[in-house]
Amino acid sequence: MAVAQPRPYRRILTSALHRRFVHASALALLVCYGIAIAIGDKSSLLWSWFPIGPCGIRTVLLFVSSLSVFVLRVGQMHLGSRTTPSSLSTFRYLFPLQIAQTFGWYIVSAWLFTEVCRWSSPPSAELEFVKMGRLHERSHLNERPIYIHTYHIILACVQAVFHLYYDYDSISIPVVKRSPKGNDQRTHPVPQTLKHIQSLLLPMLMADFTRTAIVAGAFPLVYQLFLRHTAWSWSLWFARLIWTFPRSASQPESFLPPSFIQLIGRSLMSGFMLVLCWQTANLFFSVFIGKEPLKRGQPLTTEAKDPNGSLLNGLKAQKPVVKSFALWELGLISQRLPERRKTIFNEIDRDNSTTWSQVLTCLTEVIKGITARIDASKAPISGIGPKQSAQAASFQPTLHTLPRLTEAPKTENVFAASPKAGSRQEKFGEAFSSTAKSYGNSPDWTPQARARARKVLDQASSAMLSPERKKKLLASSEELKLLAGGSSATFKPENVHPMLVQLLRSPIGSPFRQSYAQRASSIVLGSPDSSLSSIVDAVDSLTRLLIASLAEDQYGKVQTDVPSVVRLFTETIVSVEAFIHQGGLDAHWTDVSFPPSSNPEAQAKARQVPDVNLVLETLKSGLIELLSSFKPYFRDIGLEGKDLRLAKEATGIDEEEES
Repeated sequence: MAVAQPRPYRRILTSALHRRFVHASALALLVCYGIAIAIGDKSSLLWSWFPIGPCGIRTVLLFVSSLSVFVLRVGQMHLGSRTTPSSLSTFRYLFPLQIAQTFGWYIVSAWLFTEVCRWSSPPSAELEFVKMGRLHERSHLNERPIYIHTYHIILACVQAVFHLYYDYDSISIPVVKRSPKGNDQRTHPVPQTLKHIQSLLLPMLMADFTRTAIVAGAFPLVYQLFLRHTAWSWSLWFARLIWTFPRSASQPESFLPPSFIQLIGRSLMSGFMLVLCWQTANLFFSVFIGKEPLKRGQPLTTEAKDPNGSLLNGLKAQKPVVKSFALWELGLISQRLPERRKTIFNEIDRDNSTTWSQVLTCLTEVIKGITARIDASKAPISGIGPKQSAQAASFQPTLHTLPRLTEAPKTENVFAASPKAGSRQEKFGEAFSSTAKSYGNSPDWTPQARARARKVLDQASSAMLSPERKKKLLASSEELKLLAGGSSATFKPENVHPMLVQLLRSPIGSPFRQSYAQRASSIVLGSPDSSLSSIVDAVDSLTRLLIASLAEDQYGKVQTDVPSVVRLFTETIVSVEAFIHQGGLDAHWTDVSFPPSSNPEAQAKARQVPDVNLVLETLKSGLIELLSSFKPYFRDIGLEGKDLRLAKEATGIDEEEES
């Protein structure tokens, strides 16, 4: 009989995320309802707000604009902040797919919003696309909706730039060091949903109005100088598919759009409501998706037929989002649910190995990834792997060269005596070669002659150049070697040419700077997205499960893995400290803000990276708790000697205090 496979964790998580998506969409729909009331016709008090009517239709159409943001966020969602070394690296990672998607969805959303606003505006707003003339007049194009359309599209581009620059696609999960003595033992203190939204809503509204006001203030000049003719030509081309216009309609009728001052005020208000629609959708999505992996206060896998099997499926997942939520859920289980912990310890009849062994393997792989990334960064760069090198050795490319004009080089012993010349051509070649060799062996080209030549050149340079100019000329050659990456280059920020330093400190050089903190985070925490949450959850879960096994492990099998975990924590602590705080990672030459080597105190301060320090503190606190809890059983579990001494040194435990 075939064994039933556990339900994939990805499906369980998807169901939970769907429910959260619906909750976020409901709040976004409520915001769209308020905007629909604000932009609607106020001639009828009842129909201006009654949901079953024009107001409800406007609400649904406006919700499509918010839904565009939700679709964008779902497609580009990731956990953790960006850890690419520089802004240029981030751009290379985002280009072209994510950049095109972001700009495309925001422009589509802005176009839909503008059309709903035009349709909902009263006749006095004069936002019809074409003004129909009298019976004896031709129709003419109305520039007011063209202006608002263009303004909203530019606002969409500005919003897309903010979206990419501030990484709106990231789901922010708070990560803190757990205090063993505190009441709140969570490593991810997620605030309550309502309080979280209230705390972020007012600053978001202020930022939205400021952004909209800046764009609305600068747009009239940009529109008048650069965009007016293009926007008019495109609009006229589409309008001519339906209406007929005279030749004079190829250019706007007046120097400024009609009712220009009122148009700026209307564009400011509509732009604010458009940005409000976008930002509230982003806010609600981030708040609801970033909630704990719980359902009715219990882990997501509780209702599954095989809870631990589904959880193991998530821990082994390849997608970072699925694996991060599974590690988060395991951390909650290790903190709050002793009955669920007992099932992890006591399930020994699972396929391949016991449940605990598979959990231990998954957690240790996350922690070992830190040391693996550090070792990979130290290894010499080589783009050829073992398989590629074997293929390269077996494959010999054919070189297509120019036609050979002389004979191929001889392969015999070059030190053997030359054979006696026989033909006239060979005799001429022998005479010519002996004459050429005589110049190289003549006394005029001896080392003494070359030394005299250098002396003459030195005297000439001293006569022609001042000492300062000569020194500067010699220094410039070394600087050129540095810029070119020659063998004499040290690649330290303090040795970079002053002109290049000024360039790197300017806004032009900002995308090329690789700060020490970013490089350290990209190596220790992974790139392009930080795995800080997963690492902290893995360390904390492993620590709690091992300590809980003292009372909950029925078979006593878990405690045999304590020495290997202690060694793993110790090796990781030593590796990270040596790499970050003890000079293992040098500052990149573009990090011109890094302190010079003459100021070691400032350099030590600059090497303090908050996220990396959090990982170190979590590892050290977990190792201290393990040593404290298993102290009476060191001899029984085989933890003594060198391993114990190194663990105490890594955590800073004094041997005398322990004894």
